Amino acid sequence: MNFAETAALSTPARRSARGYVDFTQVLPQHRPMDVRLANWGKWCHGPMRRDVSPMFRGMPREPQLRQPGDIGPELMDPMDAAKLAKAVAQLPEKHRAVLNWCYVLDPRSREASPARASKKLGTSLQGLADLLRDARQMLINRGA
Repeated sequence: MNFAETAALSTPARRSARGYVDFTQVLPQHRPMDVRLANWGKWCHGPMRRDVSPMFRGMPREPQLRQPGDIGPELMDPMDAAKLAKAVAQLPEKHRAVLNWCYVLDPRSREASPARASKKLGTSLQGLADLLRDARQMLINRGA
């Protein structure tokens, strides 16, 4: 195999043969539910931060750039989050798991990897994205 053949195998089109799935893409009609689910995910962690040693919890945090979906603690609605938690508990197991993966798990953990989540649920990456979209739609349809 010469250099040209090797380069052709490593082109972006060849590397993405399995397909790229953007899990941050939310349908316009699902955006309000996405915001509510982000609130629910934040509510699931409770008031104490788990990524800091208890000795340093009272120290002010370094300034961080806010992401578009971030919800500050002052904006969290615990009543809506509790209502949504009941609705999520009524969903089928795979849909609950994908919502937990997307909104509750710490994105820095190993379990937060899309490949690991799709393998655990026995689906492809596109199937994981479809489960996420369907779970949001189910919550909307059920009036959550």
